[in-house]
Formats: sequence, structure tokens, C-alpha cells
Amino acid sequence: MSKVKRVFANFSFYDHSAIEKKLEQMAANGWMIRNAGSLFWTYEKIQPQSLRFAVTYFPSASEFDPYPSDKQLEKEALCAQDGWRLVLRWDAMQVFCTDREDAVPIETDPIPQVENIHRTMKKKLLTGQLFTLAVILWYLYLQISQLRDNPVDYLSSTSHLFAAPVWLLLLFVVCLEIGTYFRWWHKAEQAAEEGIFLPVRANLWLSWGTVALAVVFLLLSFLDSDTPLPLLACIVLLLGGISFLANRLMGWMKKKGIPRTVNLAVSCACILVLFLAGIGGIAAAAVNGWLPITHDSRPTGTYEWNGHSFDIYSDTLPLSVEALTGLEARWSKQARQQESPLLFYGEYRQAPLYTEDVGSYDLQYEIIDVKIPALYPFIQESLINARQDEVHDDIVFTDHYESIDPGPWNAQAAYQRHWSDSVLDEYLVCWETRLVKITFYWTPTQEQIEAAAAILQP
Repeated sequence: MSKVKRVFANFSFYDHSAIEKKLEQMAANGWMIRNAGSLFWTYEKIQPQSLRFAVTYFPSASEFDPYPSDKQLEKEALCAQDGWRLVLRWDAMQVFCTDREDAVPIETDPIPQVENIHRTMKKKLLTGQLFTLAVILWYLYLQISQLRDNPVDYLSSTSHLFAAPVWLLLLFVVCLEIGTYFRWWHKAEQAAEEGIFLPVRANLWLSWGTVALAVVFLLLSFLDSDTPLPLLACIVLLLGGISFLANRLMGWMKKKGIPRTVNLAVSCACILVLFLAGIGGIAAAAVNGWLPITHDSRPTGTYEWNGHSFDIYSDTLPLSVEALTGLEARWSKQARQQESPLLFYGEYRQAPLYTEDVGSYDLQYEIIDVKIPALYPFIQESLINARQDEVHDDIVFTDHYESIDPGPWNAQAAYQRHWSDSVLDEYLVCWETRLVKITFYWTPTQEQIEAAAAILQP
């Protein structure tokens, strides 16, 4: 039978009442706390005992301290005189136990007890939570900006759609923990004035359930990400390896008696160096082609022209120049597609090789299929508004779409781009569930437009 057990720590750092109760239950079952961590606590086998536990906090203590301070040692000596034995130091937390039923409680005055917990929380946890909150809000701002600036790309990406709930759920967890704590602190201060200590009660099951749901969305985001799994695996291994090595280095320096400030500075520098080295290694692997960084199509060949080498793509396109013009030439055809429950988005490009003497018969178009009818007006408006005239020094620089006859396209609506003093062969065509933005690098005939519409319409 194993003499060591690791148990999930389903209690908050500052919920000392829950910690004490858990430790007493474990001791009664023959397990004594040995090490504490953020997620798991380690226990070692003992004879079942009826013990009382007391959890106290020392705000000035740190996980980077090689030794306890003189004030900590003085407090521990006073506790020992009253029958309380120190069993664990973890960051700012100290855990004592006693087998004496008549032992005087370590904390007797609720006012300094509440203030002590608040000082510890403010220094150890609230600062980190507020920083996390700021990071989450900044990320959500970036997501909203991306949705506003390029809604088609955002809403057609499953990884984006799954990632957004992750951050919203984490925002809920952080706000829940901060709100729960300050609510307790406000009530605890009032109760302490009346000589009553109000225990901390955290909504941990709700928090952990929310985090579990966020992990599910995160995994779905990874599985449907446009980023290849090998690259994601390298990033996860890099972050996990940095965390492991930094913790080992911190623990080694702590055992060697290295001062807190030096330990902290060296640990942070180690994390920075390892991160930069890891990112540099991933970038080098990507540049050399050893590690794919996107799911985009890959070249099927290369050719030389004027002393330069160019890639050739051979993707399948819904609409081709040959189908419209009948031209025979060597082409490079490239496609990129992504799809979510809301939108399908395809981007296509065809161009003759520079060695071919067929003129400017390039073709570029985008297909957007809107699966949710309510989204259609928003997507259509965003595509139209993507082109806006600009005014500089009272001079208007023309760049906008103007409505044209949709008849040749057999569509509900059609627009043509006006740029500078010219009208370009660039169109935005709107069918019932599909929008197509297409650019001809030649002037298409009426028959070519009708042929393109017959192929592109849903």
C-alpha cells in the first residue's frame, strides 16, 4: 500500500476553515499533510489520529524565502509553547496541529485575524487576479476589434468561436472570486467589530465547474484551430517545460539559501531566456520547413523567371480562368478555406506563370456562405463598408462600392468598386445565402460574367 497520497485541493488559499476541516479528516483517516500546491496537496501515511489543525497567514512571507524570518520563528515558538506543532509552511501560509483538546486557539481576536487575511490576500492573490482580469479584458477587446475589422474571417474560424467562450468563462471565474472575497471582507470587518470571526466561504465547485467547461472549449479550439497540431504541441511543451524548469530552479536556489530577491530575479530571467529561446527555435523550425505553421496549401513545384524562383500551386478552384476564357496556359492555383457553424469562407487566386505570354488573366475571388440568416445583413454591410472614401486636405480619395444592375449576375444585389478616377473590374455579388467578392484582372465580357455567375451562385 502506498505511503504517499496526492489529493485535489478543492479549497481556496484563504479559506482556512475549510483547510483545517479537510486536514482533520485526513488525519483521522491516517494521512498527514506533507506538501501543498495550487492544485494538489501531498499526504503521507500515519497512524489515524484525532488532531486539531490551525491555519495562519504571515503576509510578508514568500515562496522564494530560503528560511523563515525571525518574526515567523518567534511566532512558531510561541505556538509551540501552547502545544501547537508546525507541520507545513507554504508561501504565506503556516499550518499547525495539536493533539491537545485544551490547547488555546492561535487566533483569538477577530479584528487582527481579518486584517491579516486581507493583507495576505491583497499581496499574494488579489494582485495576480487583478492582473489576470486586465489580461482577459485586453484579450476580449482584441477579439471584439478583430470581429469589427474582419467579421468574415473571425466568424468563419471555429478556433475563434471556441476561444471566445474560454475567455468569457475565465472572466466569470475571476470576477466571481474577486467579488466573493470582497463581499466576505466587507461583512467580516463588520462582524469582527462585534467580536465575531466570519469564516470565508468560496464558491469553489462553481469556479472549478466553470474552469472545466472552459477547458472543454479550449480543447475544441485547439482541435479545430487553423494552426497545425505539431505547432500547438510544441507551444504546449515549451510552456510546460519552462514552468517545470523554473520551479525546479526556484526550489534549488531556495534549498541553497539564496536570498529571495536573487531567487526571484534569476527565476524571472530564466523564464524569459527559455521563452525567447523556445520561440526562436520554433520560428527557425518553421522557416526551414521542419514545422508547419498553417494549414494553407503547399506548393507542388517551382519555376525560375528572371533569376528568381517562384512557387506553383495546383489547388482545385470552383471557378477558373480557363472556364471563362478558354485560354490554355500553365497556371498557379491557390485556395484557402475555413468553416464554422456560422460561415463558410473560401479565398481563391489564379494567375498564369510569369513564363506564360497570355496577358493579365489573373482571377481572385472570395466566397462567403452565411448559414445563419440573421447574420446576412451584418456580413453584407461589413463587406460594403470595407471600402470607404478618404478625405485628406479637402481632397477626396475615392474608394467605394456602387450599386449596379444585378441582372447579369442573376443575383439579389450587385456592386462595383470605384477607385480614384476609374471603375475597376471588382464586384461584390449578393445571392440569398452567398456573397462573392470577385476581381477580374481583365475586362470581362457579358458572357464571361454570366458564366461566372452560373458557376458561383449557390
